Amino acid sequence: MLSTHGEGISTHGEDILVFIRDFESSSRDYLQSKGFSENEMTNAYLDLQWNFLHTILNQQAEQNP
Repeated sequence: MLSTHGEGISTHGEDILVFIRDFESSSRDYLQSKGFSENEMTNAYLDLQWNFLHTILNQQAEQNP
């Protein structure tokens, strides 16, 4: 949930974009270090995103039963 208190929505949104860009960059670096080809990179990156999203959702479900 976005908060309108403190720093505001625009700063929070910018933080999220920076986080996503960092995740994308580090994921790409990780996949390249594991030897994935450019052709394999897209599917592997989608798998990482999917797993990451499910981790977040599972943690939220555990915190808010």
